[in-house]
Amino acid sequence: MAFACTLLLAGCSLPEKTARTAVRSTEAGTAVQQEYETESQTQEASEVIREPKTVTVTAVGDCTLGPNQKQGYAGSFHEYYDKYGENYFFDGVRSVFEEDDFTLVNLECVLSTSKDRVEKTWNMKGKPEYVGILTNSSVEGCSLGNNHTFDYGQTGLDETRQVLNDAGLIFGFNDHTATYTTDSGIVIGIVSASQLSADETHAAYIRDGIRKLKDEGADLVIASCHWGIEGDHYPNDYQKKLAHEIIDWGADVLIGSHPHVLQGIELYQGKVICYSLGNFCFGGNLNPADKDTVIYQQTFTFVDGILQNDLQAGILPCRLSSTDSRNDFRPAIAKGKQKKSIISDMNTYSASYSCIEFDDTGRLEIREEQP
Repeated sequence: MAFACTLLLAGCSLPEKTARTAVRSTEAGTAVQQEYETESQTQEASEVIREPKTVTVTAVGDCTLGPNQKQGYAGSFHEYYDKYGENYFFDGVRSVFEEDDFTLVNLECVLSTSKDRVEKTWNMKGKPEYVGILTNSSVEGCSLGNNHTFDYGQTGLDETRQVLNDAGLIFGFNDHTATYTTDSGIVIGIVSASQLSADETHAAYIRDGIRKLKDEGADLVIASCHWGIEGDHYPNDYQKKLAHEIIDWGADVLIGSHPHVLQGIELYQGKVICYSLGNFCFGGNLNPADKDTVIYQQTFTFVDGILQNDLQAGILPCRLSSTDSRNDFRPAIAKGKQKKSIISDMNTYSASYSCIEFDDTGRLEIREEQP
């Protein structure tokens, strides 16, 4: 899936282009000439148009690849894995992930054998081998900055990190940042931290991580934040304030999670902020009341290594289950009335603070009337 829209309209604080789109070079032989004697000599000067490079990034919300500690075996994520195997879960969306350059999920569980359960209402854990659900579905990166990374103590987190490293998946978590290089040579960096505590320490992980990634040569920086109020479709004041700061710090796109429902999308300084992409493949609830979700996708263009200010982005409406009667942990692309309803809802969630809207295909556009 790719959204081919180029938006450079007024409003939404779009910065001026500073990138060159062509480089002229002159071949003057072995001697530097100030003037050409004839028109034919002048025509020997060659114009080199460098082909732009594009990179398509896909992001989805909460992926809890396992049950919570209160669930039994019947109807659980474990049972579905044992029955259908690792390729079952993303079978309905795998083609989308395979066609992009980089897919990012919020891994909201540990993948561990640890029994050091921290006492809390919900603990989320999957088996280490469940990492194959991601690697076999063309997922390249994970955000770990959420409120379930310590559900099974430091042991559970350490094992999860080792599982991801062994599988070749990059991840962001607090002061740990990572990069991924695409086939075309574009370096993508990710930084991730939970912002539920709304404190300077966790905000600094994002700020300093962006700076670190830029210093290390990342061409494109994705920030991921875990924040907001569960069940609320609208970002709170802290989310909006910090989101703008993160873009000002240099992030090229911001992906949010935690509310377990969709929140709106904002365009700020020409950069996209997804406040919450909701649940996606969510083993922590056997039958969520709200099964709407989206895949967010954006294509970035580079010319001479410089990121352009065009905007090619959109959402692909989905349901976190391929059946409405229960959660079968198999996200499916929404169609018909469900697709229209999700797009309409996303326009409603975004309308009060954003200058964008989505057309009936999910493509992101800029509204003529600003909020």
